Amino acid sequence: MMRSEAAVLERIAAIPASAAGAMGDTDEKQPGEPGKAPREPEPGGVDNAFDLWLRRGLHQLYDTVAKEPIPEDLLRMIEEDRTSREE
Repeated sequence: MMRSEAAVLERIAAIPASAAGAMGDTDEKQPGEPGKAPREPEPGGVDNAFDLWLRRGLHQLYDTVAKEPIPEDLLRMIEEDRTSREE
């Protein structure tokens, strides 16, 4: 893991539990809510957050490229190669 990735993961891990509600984690017991046990942290939660961030970033960068049509010349070359391998 690169140093910058480790620093990001350390910052994510250092977020206080009181801020979790602001970040969308609403399953924790609120004051005055009897009988609702606090949720156990998921193993690898920091890794999941990094994976989500990375996946979103890659989609943002490359989705437009992936949606472009495949050039006819490339399709022709693939088909020619497939035909030559079958013979």
